[in-house]
Amino acid sequence: MTDGLMREVEGAAFAASLYEAAKPVWEAGLRQPFLAELAEGTLDRERFAFYLKQDYLYLDDYAKVHALAFAKCDDAQIGERLANTIMNVAREKAGMHDYYRRAYGITPEELATARQSAFARAYTTNILTTAYTKPLVDILIAVLPCAWVYADYGTRLSAEYGDRLEGNPYRQWIETYRTDEFWQSSVWLIEALERLTEGMDESRLAELRHEFVVGVEHEYMFWSSAYDLQQSWRPEWNALA
Repeated sequence: MTDGLMREVEGAAFAASLYEAAKPVWEAGLRQPFLAELAEGTLDRERFAFYLKQDYLYLDDYAKVHALAFAKCDDAQIGERLANTIMNVAREKAGMHDYYRRAYGITPEELATARQSAFARAYTTNILTTAYTKPLVDILIAVLPCAWVYADYGTRLSAEYGDRLEGNPYRQWIETYRTDEFWQSSVWLIEALERLTEGMDESRLAELRHEFVVGVEHEYMFWSSAYDLQQSWRPEWNALA
């Protein structure tokens, strides 16, 4: 199905079609400068701090999307997973984010006054709109790119750079997302989507694949805009944002 060590769920045919649809963006995302330099340990601190602030704000909306999905869910197993994800987001913010916030001298006041970049806002507006206006299956598609892409990239970066991660200031970031525990946040979503899409007509499946590709594109732009320190659509507008 995939290249290299791309993490997948055996027998998940619909998930395989999602990856194939998004593959050009997905694979380009892994090789963009932000992640390449992060894995080498050479990523500029200012760029990573920009990313941290945006990710911190993103996680708030990510949790809200799961809460809205929970409100639309009548499947006990999926509902339990959604509730667990909300709690895990809180742990992530209190764990890894707090570690890096202190390491990079980002104060709580800076986080409280931080504003989303135009690209992060486009991402979260999309998933929130989906959560408010569309059925559960669309919401799970909307949040899958974040979980699956991070798990895949963390695994592949760890495999490629593992023997060079000693002393890398971003080692904890890579090791967090390479774990099987984090991978399970993708597995349950993929398995749920396999069930929910069973018997759907091809036009509806195509619509869901398009929604997934949009999400992977947003993941790409999230890192790309952090690398460029781009707060607004054009760099010269950054001071206005």
